[in-house]
Amino acid sequence: MISLKNEFEKMIKEIEGKKNEDIYKLKIISTNIPFLLAGIDTLNLNRQLYIDLGEVAWADEQLRSLPKWRGLSLSIKFFHRIGPLKQRYFLVLKQETEKSPEIFEDLLQNLIDHLEFMSVDDTLFSVVFSVLDRWRNFFSRGGYFLLTDEKQRGLYGELHFIQKWMNKFPNQPPLLIEQWEGPTSGRIDFKNSRYGVEIKTCVEKLRKEIKISNEKQLKLTEVVSQIYLYVCFIEPNQTHGQSLQGIVDEIRSMLLARSERLLLKFNDLLTELGFKEDEYKDKLFFIHTEEVYEVTEEFPKITDNELPLGISHVSYNIDLNHCKDFSRALDEVFKM
Repeated sequence: MISLKNEFEKMIKEIEGKKNEDIYKLKIISTNIPFLLAGIDTLNLNRQLYIDLGEVAWADEQLRSLPKWRGLSLSIKFFHRIGPLKQRYFLVLKQETEKSPEIFEDLLQNLIDHLEFMSVDDTLFSVVFSVLDRWRNFFSRGGYFLLTDEKQRGLYGELHFIQKWMNKFPNQPPLLIEQWEGPTSGRIDFKNSRYGVEIKTCVEKLRKEIKISNEKQLKLTEVVSQIYLYVCFIEPNQTHGQSLQGIVDEIRSMLLARSERLLLKFNDLLTELGFKEDEYKDKLFFIHTEEVYEVTEEFPKITDNELPLGISHVSYNIDLNHCKDFSRALDEVFKM
């Protein structure tokens, strides 16, 4: 896989201490279709990416429809000759602010990764549009932000479930990543055509209480007729356990060996969460107990059809000490 960060670092080192007559320094970083070039503005070191469109440019309407935000400029340029290529149009993405170049690198790297794994059904325009649209939403939510302690615990529980599933089924494609809806604010953290799994973390084992975020979370429907609660009794620790960054890196290594496409999907979902690399190395989490409960019609819960008209967004706690009849074996939840 192309490491754009490394390419930019090499180009900047070549520029430093030298007099550059050219405004831009360009380097071909991929000779697969589409050809890709990395660019550096020699005056301010702003990053650029050139994507080969071939001998025919996109229509003006297509270019105008691409998602944009302040700090990014999009244009189409024609080159009579650029490296070994002749008579080619390029889509040019330019960093227009000197602030946070590492975030712009993350954006360009994500776009390159998606271009590398384009399927035969994808078009270049659709891939570029979908990536830029995801990043526009990312910036509209405030970009990277520090997850609260509660969200860190919740994310660790979801990642623990993914890792455990992949260890249990080492020879199966890790399609669980496609069923992970927690980062996209899905009603249930993991959902397939058969049932859903909601991950809950509990800090104090003596209380055995879990929080339900709203009246729809545990609602059984024709689409989701079976729900399991996978409860992790988790303990934040300074000396024992694993960090969020640590478990993310381990899952990435497992996905790299089994499906680069799903690794890309995994990284996209982390971006949806606002997860920032190397921000979560210090705090460790240790899971000392796991329990599974099946949500049936009789399971203690609040659903929207039980609430008075006009009442909504009801959150509540469930005391698992009163849910022993719904306890299930751990292996049952991994059937998905």
